[in-house]
Amino acid sequence: MSIEKENLRRLGIYAGLLGPAIGLLSVMVAIYFAPWFNWTEFALSDLGVGELPDRISRSAPSNGLHIFIFNAGMMIAGIGLSLFVFLTRSLHIDSIISKIGYSLIFIGGLNLALVGLFPIPSSLHFPVAAIYFIATPIGLVLVGGSYLSDSRNFGILLILIGMVAFLSIVEIVAPYLLDLYSEGIAIPEMVEATLLSLGAWLISYRFWSQESKK
Repeated sequence: MSIEKENLRRLGIYAGLLGPAIGLLSVMVAIYFAPWFNWTEFALSDLGVGELPDRISRSAPSNGLHIFIFNAGMMIAGIGLSLFVFLTRSLHIDSIISKIGYSLIFIGGLNLALVGLFPIPSSLHFPVAAIYFIATPIGLVLVGGSYLSDSRNFGILLILIGMVAFLSIVEIVAPYLLDLYSEGIAIPEMVEATLLSLGAWLISYRFWSQESKK
């Protein structure tokens, strides 16, 4: 039974390493197959949908392959992040802060998967995307806080990553709520997604190191 649990933990660690990587890679590959995409005019979610009448006119046609790549990538990345949290739970620090933090990351992962399942113009798209962008960095901050007494530098690093990722949300919601500018939000989205992936990689690597020493 212990061997089975160990194998599941390792599967979770691999999911934490590969899931975010697949998500970021799918964005870049989708952009390659979407010659109309412009970082300053679009949101990343525009890669997961065809032509929309209320969107900025796209300057070049595409074969639609970017739609499948982006949405599939989000689903795989989100499921990977959730599996990572669930399967490595025996490695989590046993504290309320840690449990809440990992729960938020788990919820963020599920909603990232839903981003691909409910692309624009679904009415569910913005809520699930917002939950991912908000819950995941808060989760990272809390997980980092749980490490402060055990590994101060590691905990501070996770807190900083989570805080910077959360601050980028202002850049994401400002165009919609405050009408501050009319440019796209792909850049701040990519910045936050990269930071959240970095946080998942750091925790996964730490777990991998712990397992390797057993």
